[in-house]
Amino acid sequence: MGSVFGWAAVDAPSGPPHGEPDDETFRFSDVGKLARRTRRRVVGAARADDRVTFAKLLRGHLGDSVAALDVVEEFWPAYDYVNVSIGFDAWLAEGKRTHQLVGLINFRHRDFGLSDLVRPSPMMGYQPDPGNVSWVNLASGPGGEVRQCVRAGLYFVCDGAARAAILLRAPNPQSDMSGAQMQVVADRPGLAADIAAGVRNLALEHNVFRGQVISFGQDMFGERAAAMQFHARPEMVAADVILDAETIAAISRQVVGVAKHRTKLLAARQHLKRGLLLHGPPGVGKTHTVRYLMSQLRDTTIIELTGDALRLISTACSVARSLQPAMVVVEDVDLIAEDRGMHPGQHPLLFQL
Repeated sequence: MGSVFGWAAVDAPSGPPHGEPDDETFRFSDVGKLARRTRRRVVGAARADDRVTFAKLLRGHLGDSVAALDVVEEFWPAYDYVNVSIGFDAWLAEGKRTHQLVGLINFRHRDFGLSDLVRPSPMMGYQPDPGNVSWVNLASGPGGEVRQCVRAGLYFVCDGAARAAILLRAPNPQSDMSGAQMQVVADRPGLAADIAAGVRNLALEHNVFRGQVISFGQDMFGERAAAMQFHARPEMVAADVILDAETIAAISRQVVGVAKHRTKLLAARQHLKRGLLLHGPPGVGKTHTVRYLMSQLRDTTIIELTGDALRLISTACSVARSLQPAMVVVEDVDLIAEDRGMHPGQHPLLFQL
């Protein structure tokens, strides 16, 4: 026995592992083991063509030339997958479309697409296979409201004489896929692109964030996707705020008044972007004032950022632009004065705003 850098090292025994024979004596049981192993390999090779694969399903749906068809891809941020799922279901329900959903197994920790499913792998177990559909519940409203969404599935769609196959995948950080993905292949030129555009438009039209109070935050374990939460809209009146009536009226005119006269301002070619800074020591009513404004903007999308989530200001503003009318609430704004280093949350926030 010896030691190396403080670690104990034990010499491995030179004999065979415990429980194994120490010689190569022939045993009759070896014949049976070899026969069973050979039989499994022969049967597996003989029945390889009988196995149901995505390549066979795609050829049967789109024809033998499916490998030559173009694949159109669309990507969304992870937090948007619930809207993609709703928009896609709305697209499927249009007209007289029919579809068949096939689940995927053996897809975790793998980077693959429709092009990989079209061409079968010579090695079994090295690409996803048809199987049961897996689902995930995603937040879709306040009060714990959730929607069941497909985690990974291949849709075979018929729209009259047209045929399409659509691969829909939820975010999967374990395989470095930080966003939602949709891939489309169709048997007619331009149809795949039209499908992708239609789903994107419907995802925005049926967006569950619209008119809600939501907040973005960083996952406590550092997941790539921003955690998103729904909140109940506050119920308040002006009397609940400790500020004087004149101050409340001035603040309301700057925020609620602009939202109320939105149509007239746009017709007059006036921009709607407004900024309001509430400052002062704790207890002067800043948070209550913001909650009061939220309660008055019933049809406005409210996006809250606080603490380390300030690094997501670009994401929040992007969501706000797509869901107008919208208001972005930045709490802990004093963090703007932090050192402008290279770490997240330390960039010049004022410039981003």
